[in-house]
Amino acid sequence: MMKLHNRLKLLRHYLSGKTNEDQRRLVDDWYHSVDDTKPIGLWQEEGKKSAIKGGIQLQILEQINNHAAGGKVVPMRGRITAAACIAVLLIGASWLFLANRLREPITYFTIAAPLGEVKQILLPDSTQVWLKSGTTLQYSSQYGKQTRSLELTGEAFFEVQKDGSRPFMVKTGNLETRVLGTAFNIQAYHDQPSIQVWVQQGRVQVSDSVQVITELSKGKRLQWDRADGHSNIDSLDWKQALVWRQGVLLLESATFSEVAFELKEIYGVALVTHNADIRSLHYDAKFFIHKTSVNDIIASLAAVHHIQYKISGKTITLY
Repeated sequence: MMKLHNRLKLLRHYLSGKTNEDQRRLVDDWYHSVDDTKPIGLWQEEGKKSAIKGGIQLQILEQINNHAAGGKVVPMRGRITAAACIAVLLIGASWLFLANRLREPITYFTIAAPLGEVKQILLPDSTQVWLKSGTTLQYSSQYGKQTRSLELTGEAFFEVQKDGSRPFMVKTGNLETRVLGTAFNIQAYHDQPSIQVWVQQGRVQVSDSVQVITELSKGKRLQWDRADGHSNIDSLDWKQALVWRQGVLLLESATFSEVAFELKEIYGVALVTHNADIRSLHYDAKFFIHKTSVNDIIASLAAVHHIQYKISGKTITLY
């Protein structure tokens, strides 16, 4: 079968009168092979009809202009034959063009977990996601058609529905985590210097904007520095990543900075101190986020460590 490029070339030669007898016969045979007794549904749509008719008119006008300029004229039957052939090509071309133009627009969905809450969602492919307080997740209406792509800001735990034909990808800034089916946690806050990826089950592949950084297996954690792109991999049983999706704030020998980080991300408050002794303490506690206010958490920590505190708006000062 003659390729589209060669057909167009042959039609150009036909319209300019440069074809030989065999080529003219080929065009005639091509024309007569088109069954014009059947309605073409494409013509029923006014936009497509106009596009096709416009193309045919351009060819006819070109012939008229050539004739006015003294050029060689193809007989009328030849022009009609060629125009009909061009119409067949234009139907296919306009179908592709208009199909792209008329394609359903892409819609983006953003899901956010309010402060003080953990949000659990089920994606269209039955993948389960837990969003930590203050976290946002975005995906489009194209999710699941060829790939399963998401964008994350904050922290989330994923239990991915296995599907070897549609990779599951989570983008966090310049970092992309790709899996087929596994359970893993990503911590990627804008105000934190590093992004952490931890695998509970299965394997994940982590890449930056240039190359694959590593593949992580069960129990492995990647810490990737936003500033210089350096990474560190360690092994741990990351209990915090396991329990927060159950609505639990777990502090195990946590530093002051770690406590301040958790309270900021979960409750949106700033924990500060100017006391070096308080900053050097380690904190152990377990709270249910949805049952415990930030005031109660601070009161409990202060009572255990015999320290004072002051609350002013969204700022809590220990002294």
